[in-house]
Amino acid sequence: MKRLISIMLMVTLIFTSNFTAYAVDEFDTPVPEFTAIKTDVTNKTTVTAYEKGLELIVNSSYTDISKDPYKEEIIRMSTLGIVKQYGDRKFHPEYNATGYDALGVLIRLAGNENQVMQRVYAQAGDTTDTERIKLLMNQEFLNEALALGIIMQTEIINLQGPVTREKLAVWVARQLNLQPVFTQDTVFSFNDWEYVNPTYRSLIESIVSQGVIPIKTSGDFGPKDSVKRGELAKVAKSALEKNYPAMNISSGYGIVIAAGSQKVYEDGDTITRNTITVKNTDGTVTDLISEMHTKNTQQFDFVSYKAGVPSNNKNVTLGDEIEYLIQNNKVMYVQVLDHDSVLQKISANTLAEEFSTFHYGTVSEIKSKNQTKNGQNVKTEIYRIVDVTGDVFDIIVDENLYTGYRDDIITFKDQNVGGVKYLKKDDVIEYLVNPNNEVIYIKVAPLEAKTVSGTIRMVSDTTDTDPATITVFGYDDAVYQYPVAPYADLKINQRFTHIGEFVYGMAVTLKVANGYIISAEGESYTGDPGNIPDYGKIRIGKVESVYKQSINLALENGSFIAVNIQPGTTIIKNGESVPLTTLKIGDKVKAYYNDIYSDLAVRIEIEAPEIIFQIVYKGRIKNVSESKGLIEFVGSDGRSNPEYILNNDWVPADDYSINLDFDERTEIYKGNEKLSLDMLEKEFTNYTAYAIIEKKYGKERVVKLSVSTGRESNYSSFVKNTDQAIGKFEIGTKENFNLTKGTIVIKDGLVVPNSKLLAWDTVFVVAESPKGSFSDNALVVKVVTPFDNIFNTIRIGALERVNTNSLTLKNYTYYTNNGINAVNKNETGNFRFFSDTKIVDVTKSDSKVTIKPTQFYHMPYAREENKDSSYGYYTKGLQYDRYYTFMVVDNQDDSIIAMNLRQKGLIKGQNIDDNVYYEEEVADQLEKTFRNAILSRGTVVRDDETWKRFEITDSHDYTEYTGRWNSNTANIYIEYSNAIVIKNNKVISADEVYIGDYLYIMRINEEALVIFVES
Repeated sequence: MKRLISIMLMVTLIFTSNFTAYAVDEFDTPVPEFTAIKTDVTNKTTVTAYEKGLELIVNSSYTDISKDPYKEEIIRMSTLGIVKQYGDRKFHPEYNATGYDALGVLIRLAGNENQVMQRVYAQAGDTTDTERIKLLMNQEFLNEALALGIIMQTEIINLQGPVTREKLAVWVARQLNLQPVFTQDTVFSFNDWEYVNPTYRSLIESIVSQGVIPIKTSGDFGPKDSVKRGELAKVAKSALEKNYPAMNISSGYGIVIAAGSQKVYEDGDTITRNTITVKNTDGTVTDLISEMHTKNTQQFDFVSYKAGVPSNNKNVTLGDEIEYLIQNNKVMYVQVLDHDSVLQKISANTLAEEFSTFHYGTVSEIKSKNQTKNGQNVKTEIYRIVDVTGDVFDIIVDENLYTGYRDDIITFKDQNVGGVKYLKKDDVIEYLVNPNNEVIYIKVAPLEAKTVSGTIRMVSDTTDTDPATITVFGYDDAVYQYPVAPYADLKINQRFTHIGEFVYGMAVTLKVANGYIISAEGESYTGDPGNIPDYGKIRIGKVESVYKQSINLALENGSFIAVNIQPGTTIIKNGESVPLTTLKIGDKVKAYYNDIYSDLAVRIEIEAPEIIFQIVYKGRIKNVSESKGLIEFVGSDGRSNPEYILNNDWVPADDYSINLDFDERTEIYKGNEKLSLDMLEKEFTNYTAYAIIEKKYGKERVVKLSVSTGRESNYSSFVKNTDQAIGKFEIGTKENFNLTKGTIVIKDGLVVPNSKLLAWDTVFVVAESPKGSFSDNALVVKVVTPFDNIFNTIRIGALERVNTNSLTLKNYTYYTNNGINAVNKNETGNFRFFSDTKIVDVTKSDSKVTIKPTQFYHMPYAREENKDSSYGYYTKGLQYDRYYTFMVVDNQDDSIIAMNLRQKGLIKGQNIDDNVYYEEEVADQLEKTFRNAILSRGTVVRDDETWKRFEITDSHDYTEYTGRWNSNTANIYIEYSNAIVIKNNKVISADEVYIGDYLYIMRINEEALVIFVES
């Protein structure tokens, strides 16, 4: 019920306030307000340190544990008397713990050591024989363990030898009164359960699930393994909290808000009193007092542990976040926690009782104003915070101008503690807010949020007792489950949604702070997010390389995997099945597997076309706003407009300044140096930079930004050679360039790794010459591949025979690697056509005829069926007025996808059969026609429906004698009225070509014969 109250409180905060939270930060927009929590020092608790502090510190001081991984646990347990020294300040953590060692620790945890020692002393009498006393202690600890049910009579075997993990786990479980985990459906969480004594398995599962004794990284429990003394201390610490009542221990978590010292004189005794004031996570205040007395040199002190160093009270300083242990109303132990630990501890303490909620954000604006509140003149300071969720809040601090009383908030910054006046604009902060909308504290620190990427396994909605949760199977093959914060941002395809829209199998990225999901972004660019079967998995990444039976993927976490492909693997793009050749380096794909242990993909989906790289901008950095997620560009000279690349040239943008969105995924470099946003703002404002923009689901963002420190040069050429080992490449004009981490390489419209720049690639290079350097850095490399096998599916020639489901050509040709072959005068083999083959007669442009494949054989299209009645042997013209065709075939079997026919010629106005005397001359006429054939590629920017023309920008034409794509300096126009248009191996109409589509065109002059549309 407490969790329900928390959610209701959060809803009250957001919705029953006079305002709503806005994702803007202008002060004229009212937003919800938080105020300072009242610190009540009048009712603070005072606790004095242990009266034998020096003895406590000595007993917890060791000379052989400095490098032990369980150092803190050993010191903590020694302070509380749970583990003991083994003579001469040694612990020997690497030694095996015996059965008697383990039983002694468990009896001390139970708070029964005094009873045991009384019996030992009664039996020992006046003896000083240490061996006899040790034997008596072992026996009495065993008797006590038997009495408490920790050990059974059948288990009293070789207790002087090493204790196994199996025995220790069972004894600890009994000491903690844990119940066995056992049902008919029990699945043990450790791999080697069959090696565990069957009578112990369920009890050990209970202790493992409680986290008291963890399983190994291998997934095994290791039941027969020996336990080291250091490990025993670790287990003791894990079991300690459940034994607090028996040991009369209490604990607190908080922040040191004051640390001072004073001298007091009492009855000839000079007392140096050190006071550490702790503001606890529930808002209460506790003073931890330590004292040094000159009389009898008595020392009231506690053991402290900070940054791996044990010491006394002086090790704890202002601003430290601590856990403290009080035993028998005396301070015994204080640990200064690191950042992650304190967040977990405070979260456990506050969220368990639903006291408070963590927020993370950035100070966007600060202002103050004088006003009247409750009849008092006050100065109000307003700190506007933009949370990581995008919501906006004001933190309000009032100062009474008459009394001087100030409702301030404890604020930590740069290792100092003070009030909110420490805050500056653009500070990144965490702040803790209670249900009364009061800020408990503020800490200036970079947000340390964990990001988890994977596929959804389970989603549970909010209940009366629990928050909503999302369970994810991560790309690291681990399962993660986190509760969803009530204020979390939930998005699918960049659009806000609710928890119910997240479904099994969906790819998702979670941002987790303080153990709660503060944002979840899902993608469902496929219509079948549930395709992944139970116990299957998905991998999402960018294509690094493509082979015949596998592809390499670069995952989002920076690792690489090989995705194996079999003949039955389905490859999907835009909902259509496509061949493997459709995959391009840089494509983002999903690979589906039937089994989490398999490396054989059953289905691969290529990301949808609405995710594209839009443009490359160049400009001077004017402003960087981390809170708004914006970088402002102006012209690189500071006066003109920013520019973008078009047709291998820089073209001014329409506006004097442009705002570019960025997020935590944006990569920022200066050469090989990675820059933080803080560095970019403080050190590189007014520098020229280059930014590649991604447009995803209609939203633009900067993918990569490269800062220039030198003067710019531009080059258009081809790559002569590359040397990835030293990060250099040379172009045909003999210039050499460095490839840095900041180099932006764009290939086929995708951002790709530097390693994908290859010899013979046609490139447009934007380079800089850094001052003092003799070599240029490549800032932007825009690549066009030397050839594309997409044109290899075109066949051109004269129609010879038409059979019931096949045809042959004569005087035919085709493309190989963008080069058209010589016309072959012989007759081809059969090209099959099917019922879905598109056949169009374009002889008369104003009255085209679409031919049904089933009727094609019965219609007069074969050469011999078109005899010219006016033919004369001695006159110009051929005996047959044949049909010429250009067609596209399937690259798998050469079957015809589409073909266009025209009588007497290949293009409009051509009358080959009427203008030659001999059949042999047809080939020559076709050769002359192909001299004007051009291969082009580029992006559609306009469709002129009146003249049936596409306007193409950023276009390149292929030059066969150089073997390269050459950039056009202006936009080109392509007539498409009689063209075959192909997309994903299927015929589409020209009306289905859209602005932004990337086209590959085979044309003669301006007339397109074949257009391939790349999605």
